[in-house]
This record gives sequence, C-alpha cells and structure tokens, in this order.
Amino acid sequence: MTFKYNIAFRYLKGRHKLFFSFSNFLSFLGIVIGVFSLLVVSSVMNGFDKDMRDRVIGSKAEIRVHTKDYSKLKNYNSVAEKIGEIPEVRVASPICENELILQKGNKIVATIANGVVFDEYRKLAKVLDNIVVGEPSQQTLDEDGIILGLGTSLELQATVGEYVTLSSPLGTVPTPFGLLPLSKKLKVVGILSSELPEFNSLYSFISLGNGQFFSETKDAVHRIDVSSYNPDRSAKVADLISAKLGDEFVAEDWSEFESNLFNAIKLEKTVMFFVLTLMLVIASFNMIGNFTKLVTEKRSEIGILKALGASHKDIRYIFILVGTILGSIAAFIGLSLALILLLIQQYHPFISIPVAGLPLVWLPVEISVSNFVFVPILVIVISYITTLYPANKAVKIDAIKIIRNQD
Repeated sequence: MTFKYNIAFRYLKGRHKLFFSFSNFLSFLGIVIGVFSLLVVSSVMNGFDKDMRDRVIGSKAEIRVHTKDYSKLKNYNSVAEKIGEIPEVRVASPICENELILQKGNKIVATIANGVVFDEYRKLAKVLDNIVVGEPSQQTLDEDGIILGLGTSLELQATVGEYVTLSSPLGTVPTPFGLLPLSKKLKVVGILSSELPEFNSLYSFISLGNGQFFSETKDAVHRIDVSSYNPDRSAKVADLISAKLGDEFVAEDWSEFESNLFNAIKLEKTVMFFVLTLMLVIASFNMIGNFTKLVTEKRSEIGILKALGASHKDIRYIFILVGTILGSIAAFIGLSLALILLLIQQYHPFISIPVAGLPLVWLPVEISVSNFVFVPILVIVISYITTLYPANKAVKIDAIKIIRNQD
C-alpha cells in the first residue's frame, strides 16, 4: 500500500519537487476556483432568498387567508379564533384592503389602505415597528388617524399632526348631485419606513372600522393575515389552516402570494448553480488531459512497475489516488476560503449593495450546511471519474515492449 502512495505523490509533485507540478497545479487551481465560486454564489443567493422572505413577511404578511372566490369574509372573528386554535399560529388578524386616493391640497397620491387592528397587526408584521415619526396607537387610529409610508409622506408633503383626505376613486354615495365618492378626512399619526422601498410609496394604514367604511361593509373583511412561530414552516402551517377551515377558504403562504418574486429567485439560484457546476466539469476535462499526458510521460516507469510485479489493479489504483488526492485537497482549500469569506461577511460585513430608497445594505449571506457537504463530495466524485480513462490507458501499457525499447 505504501509504494502506491509514494508513487502517487511523486506523480503529483513532478520533477521540481514542488507541492504540485505545474500542470497539476493548473488542474488544482481550476477546482479551487470552481468550489470557491460555487459555494460563495450559492450562499449569497440563499442570503438574498432569506432576506427577501424576511422583508416580505415583515412588511406584508406570512400567511393570508381568504375565501375561495375572494368574496368578503363574514364572521371573521370566529374564523380568526379557529385559526388561533392551531398551536403553530402566533396571531391572526382581520384586514380590510382598499385601493384609494390620498389628497392634501393640490397633491394627489394613490394608496393601498390597510384597515387593521393596530395592536394585533403590530404583533403580526414588523412594519409597524418601523415608525420613524409619531407614536401611533390603537386609539389614535380609531380616532380617524392614518399611518403613511415615508415615500407617500414626502409626495404629499404631509407630516404628523396634519390632515389628509382619503377617498374612493369610484362614486358610490348617492346625492342630489349624483354619485359621489366615499371620502374621509384623516389625521396623520405616524410615518413608517419599510424594508421594501416600494412599500413606503404605496401602502398606508387606517383603523379596521375605517377600512370597513371604505369597503362599504360593517360585518366583513377582505382577508385574515396570520403569523406563525416559525416562518420556515409557513407552507405547512397554511396547509393546517386550510384543513381546519375547509374548502370554503384558501390559505396562502408568502411564497404563493409573492410567487413571481420567489420563483424568479429560485430560477436564478438553479441557473447559477448549474453554470458554476460547469466550471468544475471544465476543470475535470483539464484533469483528464493532464493525467493522459502523465501516462504518456511515465510509460517507461509504468512498464518497469509491471515488470516488477505490479498488477493492473495496482496501476489503476495509483492514478485514481493521484486524481482523488488532487481533488480532495482542492475541494478542502476552496471550501475553507469560501467559509472564511462568508463568515467574515456574515459577522463583520464589508461588502455593501446599493438599494434605492434605503440606507447602506450589506450583502446578505446564508451558509447552507448541505451545500458545504454536497459540493466537496461532488468534486471528489468528479475527480475519481476523471482518472478512469487515464488509469485504463496505463493498464494497457505492454511492459515487455517498454523493456525491449529501452534495450
């Protein structure tokens, strides 16, 4: 066994007694770069996925429950109580969502006004914790208050304490002058800054009663938003809610009502992983060429080894050792470099990304243990496969011809 390892390491080092010969070093470097790139990019993509999930859940909702035909949901309090009976549900709160118009003076802005129960919704979504001006409460919202996004506030030039007019774009109130839109004067009681820039310019929050006023119903809401104790199990919790409420209701988790966004991220992750895996495949072709050249250069030595009694299995094993040792060391180095960079970025971030409308945002990373196990194993398997052709070529060398030629 010892002589096989000695010969394998000799073939790796080459004539100059370096750690690797120049051709082996090129193969080694290709694998290191491939492993490093694959692990770093996959971790960054996982980080983006988690970051976007946290932003969506924090600004919108984790699970949304509505009727199957999207009609208004009556007896919403009893439905919310049923949902709350599920052990994994943290809070369930009714929502009235209306597309309305905000006006102050000659400035007009479209908004999606969410009618909420302030104390419940604050437990459900982090967005109401991001109040930058004012101190809104359940009482101030019930007293015809409104919370604006920072972008909407700037467009209207409205701050806390000032009044804005919230109205429906459709005329539904009959008067002697015809149908007029629903309208209400509200006091700005808070301004929030969400982690989703577009959220700041589109969404506003009013009391549930005012939300029902603009929906023209007093005993129904549009949906119930739900938060669980573990966002990673949102899909399973949504299934539990659907089973609990029956076929009349639909429960969608964040990956469903924001499916376009998360499907795009998923597709991008898959494509990037595939493209970077091709780097390893290309490096493996380089290894095949390198080892085939090695067999040609070492024909005499291989012939002598056979003449001294080395079996076909021994010769094949030597070249398999050369490939797997090279691949294993390269995989370990690439993995170590990637892990060091990712841990530094995770705990002491130094790479930032520009996001319009937000202050400095650091590049998110999410280290996946499965990736750090799968990729090195994949590299070792590829390294093993690349040695099979050169090893079989070495086995076919005729020792007698080699010796005769030397004579």
